[in-house]
Amino acid sequence: MKSVNATIASLALLGIMAGPALAQSAGSDEMKGRHAMQGQITSLDEKKGWVHVKTDEGTMILRVPPESLRNVKKGDTVTVRLALKDTGPAKTKQ
Repeated sequence: MKSVNATIASLALLGIMAGPALAQSAGSDEMKGRHAMQGQITSLDEKKGWVHVKTDEGTMILRVPPESLRNVKKGDTVTVRLALKDTGPAKTKQ
C-alpha cells in the first residue's frame, strides 16, 4: 500500500449542511470548519472522478476532478480536506 502525499479533495458543503454556528454574512468567501482526515481508498472510478475513502469516522463517497485521480490507486492512503461554506438560506420555489 502506498501513501499519496497529496490532497485529493477540497469540498465546500452548501449552506443547507451548515448549522447556525457556521453562519456568516452574505457575500463572504471565508470557509469555516476546516478539517483534514486521512483514509484509505477502497474504490474509485478514474474516468468519472468518484472515489470511496474509508476513514476512522466512516466511508466518504466523493466526486473529484478525474485528473486528480491519475496517480491514485485502490489501497492508497490519502488526505481529504473539507471545509464548510454557508451560502445563505435555501431558495424557495414560487
